[in-house]
Amino acid sequence: MKILTAHPDQLIEEHLIDSHISFVPFVRFMKDKASKAKGARAAFFTEIVRHFESNPELQKPLASDVEISRYQEYLDLVTATVFPVTIDDTRDIFGIGVPYRFAIFYYSDKFQQIFSEDGKELLAMPKGMSPDKIRRDKLSWLYKLILERWYNLQINYDTDIVHTVNFPEDGLNKYIKVNIDARFVDVRLKGELPKLDCGNICAGDFRAQDLSTLQELVPLESFELEGFVIWTIQDVTRDYVVDGMKSLVLNIRKDNELKTYTQAREYLKTLTGRADLNIHLIPFLKVNNKSVLETTYVSQSIIFSSARSDQERLALNDQLMEFLQSNPRPLVLQEVSRQSVELYPFLKYLPLHGIKSFILFPILHENNLLGMLELATSGQTPLDWEILSHLQPVYALGSMLLGRTVELANERINEVIKDQFTALQPAVEWKFTEAAWEYLHMPKNVKQKDIGNIAFEDVYPLYGAVDIRNSSVERGTAIRDDLREQLQLIQQTFKGINGSLHLPLLEELQYKNNRMLNSMHDTLFAEDEVKINEFLDHEIAPTFRHLYDSEDNLKPLLNEYFTKIDKHSGHIYHHRREYEDSLREINSAINRFLETEKDELQQSYPCYFEKYRTDGVEYNIYIGQSIAPDRKFDSMYLRNLRLWQLTSMAKIARLTNDLVPSLKLPLQTTQLILAHSNPIAISFRKDERRFDVEGAYNMRYEIMKKRIDKVRIRDTNERLTQPGKIAIVYSYSREAEEYRKYIDFLIDKDILLRDVEQLDLEELQGVSGLKAIRLTVNMGRMLPAGKA
Repeated sequence: MKILTAHPDQLIEEHLIDSHISFVPFVRFMKDKASKAKGARAAFFTEIVRHFESNPELQKPLASDVEISRYQEYLDLVTATVFPVTIDDTRDIFGIGVPYRFAIFYYSDKFQQIFSEDGKELLAMPKGMSPDKIRRDKLSWLYKLILERWYNLQINYDTDIVHTVNFPEDGLNKYIKVNIDARFVDVRLKGELPKLDCGNICAGDFRAQDLSTLQELVPLESFELEGFVIWTIQDVTRDYVVDGMKSLVLNIRKDNELKTYTQAREYLKTLTGRADLNIHLIPFLKVNNKSVLETTYVSQSIIFSSARSDQERLALNDQLMEFLQSNPRPLVLQEVSRQSVELYPFLKYLPLHGIKSFILFPILHENNLLGMLELATSGQTPLDWEILSHLQPVYALGSMLLGRTVELANERINEVIKDQFTALQPAVEWKFTEAAWEYLHMPKNVKQKDIGNIAFEDVYPLYGAVDIRNSSVERGTAIRDDLREQLQLIQQTFKGINGSLHLPLLEELQYKNNRMLNSMHDTLFAEDEVKINEFLDHEIAPTFRHLYDSEDNLKPLLNEYFTKIDKHSGHIYHHRREYEDSLREINSAINRFLETEKDELQQSYPCYFEKYRTDGVEYNIYIGQSIAPDRKFDSMYLRNLRLWQLTSMAKIARLTNDLVPSLKLPLQTTQLILAHSNPIAISFRKDERRFDVEGAYNMRYEIMKKRIDKVRIRDTNERLTQPGKIAIVYSYSREAEEYRKYIDFLIDKDILLRDVEQLDLEELQGVSGLKAIRLTVNMGRMLPAGKA
């Protein structure tokens, strides 16, 4: 067996270090084995050592131009010792070579087939291998060996190297793992050992090291190699493809989907071992539970790519989905014929592609159809069930890849919705989803335009408001009390300073403070609030801070002042904080109640429920056929919702009333309902990210909502809304008649008292003829929980 070497033009930096064949490290290894073994094994190892030591030529490195065939009997002993007896020379890939050289002096037939085209010269780079990768891998291997042998560094680097190689028998790229075992190699030092500061070399991945820097620190000219290396090469195509598919699943993003699927096709083709395969992985996407076609994927599909129009593609898709829903199993056509196309009309275009054999493999997860795998060939070798067994290792990963694609499609739709609209409720989200899909799939040659208007016709509105009674007055009172308390504190502080310092300015500030305090009335006007705050911020605060820093005898007095004011704002804030805390507690309780009720409401019939915060909580509800076109609407659902609204207002009144004893400020709530019997149209306003009424006719409803919160009873100064009561405002007598039925029902259940008032309301700007029913909630009885 002759030494296989590469052509001199192909050698990659092999001049960097001297390297010689030597059996000395092997003999030393055998001696060590013999000393530790027993019985026949010890005798076997000893005999090998004796045989090698009987030849003086083998006690030193062999000459560079040695005729290796002279030592064939010794090579046979090495291979018999190193390689197991089960190794197959025609199937397994192995060899013995010169350290750091593309020079192999013993090799299997399979090794020669891959690494040598003519059997005479090695290919320095087998087909598919990267020269740069080989260069770096070789150099990393060499430095790992040197650093471990001479510097006692344990290098974080796996010597198993994976390369892509084109196997000539099937024309497919496969993946091989090359291991070059250096246990029979001595690293000899020439001269002094170069000094090395460990630094980054001791940490992290050795593959990431800058090898050019390492070459300067540890020159390879300082070393030489003696011995031989064992090459073992495994076909790891299956494992590499599985790992590659895992990586695709983990790293697929919106910006690399097409590239990911292209690589997945190559992996799958490699796994099948058929270079003649046309293979495609197609995800099935849905919008509002309806199957849709993604152009990016179907344009490459064998089934869909030849369709002449979008309508024809949709028709093929309907036929395919109908078939797969009833037959979710692989369809294997070993021979594509006229009869098979007639039996499966969605395969009508296969003959146009010259396809002679075809497999349709649906991919499911938990009975959900995620996509399909198409396998086709125009060759003479038919496809059969066996080829699917080759794909079994990546079936779960293919399922995960398709599932991730479905998630990304939904994410793209949601991004459009959130960008163009806002966070949406399920009751209306379907409408935005369809609009977003159409927006994403506008033809490329059409100028991008804004997404269309989202509107719902003929919906019935319900409006309710829970307001904090006299919230503006309570807020003003809290502000006044805080300011008065701080002015009184300043007055006391000045009294304590008097006599300590003789500064006329302090007397002037004291005078101004007393005047503001004496002029403060029950009602605090805005301009007075501004003047007091400016006095506190621009006169009192800097003066007191300066006195604190410069007059040690005043520090205890001023420290008492500073501890009573808010350190961030510099003001007394506890009355306002009591008001805000009480307001927050009430609103939180109302919000929690409405959130729970909102979810239960959807169970009867989908409706849009929008609440927003003022001093209290207001909400709009819209219900109608256009909200849920897949479900038949009936007035029964509207009546149920109105009864719920009245019942829930009574519950809220009782809920907030029960909170009063625990509040820092005993705030009370009023409850208001606007009855409106006629359907309206609403549309989404993108500028405000909310629904609003559509059309001039419907504007009257919106005007009423805005103006009835402070409406008074006609010919009186009494506000309609009162604590412990529910006010129902209406325009037409038929609206009152419907609500009277619900009122009688709730009185009978002791939820409402019999104190029912029928009231006329004052004229409002733009609205006239309004009436109201005012009800009193039974606060002495626990209201029943559950659905309305």
